[in-house]
Amino acid sequence: MIEQITNSWVCWLMLLLTLYIYHQLWMDYLHLLEAPEMAEHNAPEYQRKITALKVGALPLMGLFGTITGLQDSFTGMMLGGADSQMVTNGIAHALFTTQLGLVLAIPGWLLLVFVNAKGKSCYATTTAR
Repeated sequence: MIEQITNSWVCWLMLLLTLYIYHQLWMDYLHLLEAPEMAEHNAPEYQRKITALKVGALPLMGLFGTITGLQDSFTGMMLGGADSQMVTNGIAHALFTTQLGLVLAIPGWLLLVFVNAKGKSCYATTTAR
């Protein structure tokens, strides 16, 4: 598994985007805890939509890795015949990137829902006062 990650630029790109998204969500959450009265101004609606778009890009990047892995398999079959090692490596890469995209995106979606709910709760509390 480590070898599949280190040999694939798609996996590296997905991991870097995930770190950026999780950091952004964590900072939004910390700002809500520090200043709940500023909930409306901490993370405006457009910023949360952009974060949701980034989280939604993770499984699509996994799908992109699937396509490139299958393309490598079929290209290898076309050029070198039906070498089982080449075909299985491409399919394994394809399935791994799909799995990685989902494993990274699902916690991101859950964190995004949690932070959005916390922001709405803080905003409702401060406007009710």
